[in-house]
Amino acid sequence: MQLVAVTQENIAPYVALRMEIADEEGRRYYQTIDLAAAILTQGSDYALQDEDGKMQAAVKIQRKETREGGLLVMMSAEGKDKNPETNASLLRAVLATENTNTATRDTRYHVYNPSEVTLPHTKMTEMGFAEIPGTYRYKREPGPPRSGEFPHADRAVERGYTTLVIDDAYVASDPEIFEKLADIYNRAFSNRDSVNPSTPERMRKNFEADANDIIIAKLGDEVTSSITLSYLGDSVLSPQYTCLRRHWGTGSVDLMCRHLAQLVADRWNVPIIGYAEARNAASWKALERFGLTRIEELMIWERRIPAGEAFTI
Repeated sequence: MQLVAVTQENIAPYVALRMEIADEEGRRYYQTIDLAAAILTQGSDYALQDEDGKMQAAVKIQRKETREGGLLVMMSAEGKDKNPETNASLLRAVLATENTNTATRDTRYHVYNPSEVTLPHTKMTEMGFAEIPGTYRYKREPGPPRSGEFPHADRAVERGYTTLVIDDAYVASDPEIFEKLADIYNRAFSNRDSVNPSTPERMRKNFEADANDIIIAKLGDEVTSSITLSYLGDSVLSPQYTCLRRHWGTGSVDLMCRHLAQLVADRWNVPIIGYAEARNAASWKALERFGLTRIEELMIWERRIPAGEAFTI
């Protein structure tokens, strides 16, 4: 097996592989974005190829410096076969490329389970990994805002905040809106090790996708927060909301998410799906405040390598 970077030359078969191995929700989400452009922009995707040059697994490897000055390596390897043992073997082949590398600083490896597959506990512990909570999946049942939800929204209204769904007319009136949205996003997630920075171009592509809408909150002329939603047919995915720090505690996010709930109820009346990192209590508590219920805990695998030690399997 050979690990090769995904580039413009091999992006087409790689995108086809990604679509083939994705679960239904992932596949519908991919259809709302320019998947090839997103993959090439991030530059963290690889293919595991056999001796004949055929792609056997889609691989993602991201390396980010943590707030503590260490290194976080986020990794996944997913093959066409949903057999857990097969996927563990593919992962081992990817990890072998890290073998004997000496950590120059404290390093954490996070390995994510393939969609619809849980990697075998025995195989993962043999490779030095321990299972830890990674992400919580939340669901809000269909319907307009209910009593008790979005408790701070009225506070925001009293303070002068407003919300709206941006459209072509709004973009024409505020040509720098995508620069503003990218700046808010990057400021909001600057301390999140697992989140990559965004760009104005990416924000524009999100806006232009037929399945997507972007809701923003404003105080006067200032854009203070935003949320993107993707209509997936039987549900709406609302993966992340962002808010400038100086507007925390104002109720503006409650107001924006109340707008989201009403919009979804009026247009499609389907469930809203959201995700929150297990370590980010503020995010998942907010989802619960907005009427979403935790329905799944997605585990990940972690291995720590102290500075000066070598990674071996």
